[in-house]
Amino acid sequence: MPSANSMRRAASLLACLARGQGSAASAAAPALSHMVSMARSAVPAGAPRAVPSLPVRGFASSSSSSSSSDSDAEDGHVGMFESMVMYPPPEVRVGAPAPGFSAPAVVDGEISKVSLSDYTSKGKYVCLFFYPKDFTFVCPTEIIAFSDRAKEFEALNCQLIAASTDTEECHLAWIRTPRNRGGLGYMQIPILADTTKEISARYGVLIEKLGIALRGLFIINPQGVVQHVTVNDLPIGRSVDEALRTLQAIQYHAEHGEVCPANWKPGSKTMVADSEKSLEYFKDVKDAEEDSAFGTKLQVIASKADYQRLTAGPGPTVVDFYAPWCGKCRQIGPFLDTLVDKYPGVTFAKFDTTAPELEAAAGELGVKALPAFRFFKGGKEVADPVTGYKKKPLEDAVAALAGAGKGKGGK
Repeated sequence: MPSANSMRRAASLLACLARGQGSAASAAAPALSHMVSMARSAVPAGAPRAVPSLPVRGFASSSSSSSSSDSDAEDGHVGMFESMVMYPPPEVRVGAPAPGFSAPAVVDGEISKVSLSDYTSKGKYVCLFFYPKDFTFVCPTEIIAFSDRAKEFEALNCQLIAASTDTEECHLAWIRTPRNRGGLGYMQIPILADTTKEISARYGVLIEKLGIALRGLFIINPQGVVQHVTVNDLPIGRSVDEALRTLQAIQYHAEHGEVCPANWKPGSKTMVADSEKSLEYFKDVKDAEEDSAFGTKLQVIASKADYQRLTAGPGPTVVDFYAPWCGKCRQIGPFLDTLVDKYPGVTFAKFDTTAPELEAAAGELGVKALPAFRFFKGGKEVADPVTGYKKKPLEDAVAALAGAGKGKGGK
């Protein structure tokens, strides 16, 4: 147990810190947590505590003491306590309940109070978006864009709410400023005043050093559960179209149970989140630049029977085995087109090893490394395969195949 002297020293240092007494306070600050623990552990249970209770201003706490703030200001030692402001930790998680809030707001040109439960309790979605400051630059463009399309959100049973750490009076002054002078003008959505910064902190968008919010946007369902979060840095404005599209996707899934792929819009194809049923969607998905990336002048082998018929013919034939995911296969495609032009007497064909009709055949043929080129003449394979991105060995093999054709009466 700490000695009586230790306890008195802790109490003295804490008292100095509370009064802001120069160097003694500065010396006490780093040891604050340790001294509090030491002093309190020395006081017997039930005994009066001699250690002063240190008032710490919490701008984000509803229990902040205005009297202690006034006292600190009078002593001229506010600066010491500013570094000790404590904000609530972020609480937002997608799929978890949204932090509740109730704060002053400007609604329909009047100062009133707005709570999250005002809307979720009525079965509405909420799209809550934070912005940094009133009377700035990107912010009015965003707020006006959302407000002017508020009816589209209302049609989807969703309430838009804007929020910043400015006061409600500042919001009102900004609304009363004409748009052609940087103001907001007529607003169709509430603008929340998070002056304590508690809401911004709990939603994880507060920049504590600046006391302002990042451009966070949160979509909350009628059950009060966060469905979507996006956060932009201060210079980057948001898209109303994308917020609407995301809301529509959330609601579609909630109603139908199917999932929405990239760039989904109402009326677009969705999919069932099942390894087998999802193939109904994926069967129509094509690889980017599929036709042009692997040689536009090569014949397409569509089935195992096509392959057998082509390689059984009398003329010289080159088969290119490739896969859409193969980078080297794509890179060598243009070179294959030049070979088609240079050796008109040789038939060139391409074999997609991932195609459902050809995948099993590729395994039976022992195709492993890609790209792979095989050479046929008179129904037989007449040379060793060439694999990989190897232009010279490939052209040498094609030239030899074409020469062999000439030697046996070919053109």
